[in-house]
Amino acid sequence: LSGLAALVAIWAGWHRPVWLALRLVLIAAISFVAMGPQRVEAEHEYLNDIALLLVDKTLSMQMGQRAAIGQQAAAQVRAFADENPDLDLLEVQVADSPDGSRIFESLQTGLAQIPADRLAGVVMLTDGISHDQLPALTVSAPIHVLLSGDPQQGDRSLQIIEAPRFGIVGQQVKFKIRVDDFGQDSRSNAPITLQVAGQPPMQVNVQTGVDVTVGLPLTRRGSNLVEIRAGAAGEELTLRNNRIAVDVTGVRERLRVLLVSGEPYAGVRAWRNLLKSDPAVDLVHFTILRPPTKRDPTPLNEMALIAFPTRELFVEKLDSFDLVIFDSYTRRGVLPLIYLENIARYVENGGALMVAAGPPFAGQGSLAKTFLASILPARPDDNISNAPFTPTITKTGQRHPVTNSLADLQDNWGRWGRVIGVTGVTGDTVLSAADDTPLLILDRVKQGRVALLLSDQAWLWSRGFEGGGPQYELYRRLAHWLMKEPELEEEALSGKIIDGQLQVKLQTLLDVPTPVEIETADGQISRLTLQQVSPGVFSATLPVAANSGILTLKSGELLSVAAQGQLNLPELNDLAINTSFAAGFAKSNKGAQLALSNTSAKFSLRRTRPQDRQAGRNWLGLQKNRVSIQTNSSKKPLFAAWLGLLVLLVLSALMWLREGRA
Repeated sequence: LSGLAALVAIWAGWHRPVWLALRLVLIAAISFVAMGPQRVEAEHEYLNDIALLLVDKTLSMQMGQRAAIGQQAAAQVRAFADENPDLDLLEVQVADSPDGSRIFESLQTGLAQIPADRLAGVVMLTDGISHDQLPALTVSAPIHVLLSGDPQQGDRSLQIIEAPRFGIVGQQVKFKIRVDDFGQDSRSNAPITLQVAGQPPMQVNVQTGVDVTVGLPLTRRGSNLVEIRAGAAGEELTLRNNRIAVDVTGVRERLRVLLVSGEPYAGVRAWRNLLKSDPAVDLVHFTILRPPTKRDPTPLNEMALIAFPTRELFVEKLDSFDLVIFDSYTRRGVLPLIYLENIARYVENGGALMVAAGPPFAGQGSLAKTFLASILPARPDDNISNAPFTPTITKTGQRHPVTNSLADLQDNWGRWGRVIGVTGVTGDTVLSAADDTPLLILDRVKQGRVALLLSDQAWLWSRGFEGGGPQYELYRRLAHWLMKEPELEEEALSGKIIDGQLQVKLQTLLDVPTPVEIETADGQISRLTLQQVSPGVFSATLPVAANSGILTLKSGELLSVAAQGQLNLPELNDLAINTSFAAGFAKSNKGAQLALSNTSAKFSLRRTRPQDRQAGRNWLGLQKNRVSIQTNSSKKPLFAAWLGLLVLLVLSALMWLREGRA
């Protein structure tokens, strides 16, 4: 409308300039008043700046006075933030990590939580021991580093460079170690003590600062917890990094096996081939070529055979064998019953017996009708099935270490053609024939072990019949279980510490295992519930305390030990204050690095402008950013309505007077 009125005024008065000007001014004034012009008034609020306080809480900061110095400095920073209402404080703690201190990683985590334009600065309280990479940061605020602790404080550290997992019983096991003295004479000698739990210690002296090899003999098979200790140096921050525990499994160099076989048959060589293929096995094979009742007309002076030393084997040297095997053996009067009674006692005292049963096991000459009946896990019921069947791993067998690793292959196994029926089964049935008929039974008898294989058809697997099967692996694992190899224990508890975590593993045939009790060196007991990870295998992890020592693990009747404490963490390898930790890093970010060697060391904090210096002699700056946000706004008329009306009236009067004169 204003534009239309202006066009009309121009058309009507273009030849009268003064009159036209007054008309246009009046039209403009009316339009301006009609639009109701307003002014906007905004209210702003300044936001608090945020300072990042990074506090190192790792294991190395617990040494000496470092923790006390750090706590005092942190309290001073918190108090400064409380005294400045325009300054907020975000505190981030650096915790222990399996691969060492991750200080810069924590720094980046803290910075990610603060808007860049509100960052007043960073104060890092640490001993300078870090194992992550220095980041490339682009921040506009200062980054200050306060080093806690005395850089001159000395310490001795023991490290394992190489340690074997296995050792030969009766021989020395070697460890490559290194002892370092920081902050003191680095070329001195250090006393080293090596000890297997429950045995006398062995002491040697080694040179510090170089890799050296030390050793001690293993005297028992199975788990051996070897503890290595370095004597205290003249100066020590802690003795926690002077001790290391290593678990070494002892194995026998030579295994002695006595194989007693009956009449030759297709599978008689299966055990012999297995045992002869292992150079660590000394095999004595006692076989019966003919019974005593069968006459041989050959004159004695023409025979090349010598008398078999049965008394020496079955009486005098029986205890020297690790395993006795009867393969399809039947009594024919060759071995006196007293010899079989000796074998029963041998098993009860810790020996191992394997019986591979054929048809003779169900006959009158069965071993089950001798003194061995007291240790066998089943008795024949005089039934022999010749119907083909495929061996099946039972539910118990899926948990048992002898057979659980074979479960994935059983769909391709070939069939066997005979199984001996039994009754009165004890022990654990790990393989079955058709209709859940027991095929392989494993049992413990007092201190010894017995295995009963109720078929003489296992050789079909080695011949590849219908695809064959893992006969060699089954026999191998069976023999090793009988000889008590630790890896094949069906009831075993173990614990080891990796990266600051106690990893507990339980091998058991139970559906629900007993929770594990963990007892520390000072007698404190905690309980740990395990979770199943595979059939028969349960595990759990637990963070361990920082102090060194031995943890005792117990689950039911099972006992084990583990080294307690973060003994192998990189954090403990070098505990010296790292004075070059971040000096250049702090300087490049407008900050400074100050050393607080004791609790009396002083520093101060100041609020600064971004363009000013951010650090000086014993003072650190936290800049003021003056970031604001609009909190409210209001609109008000540019002028009062009466004033606009007055202006219009004046303009109208002037135009009227002017036109009236014209």
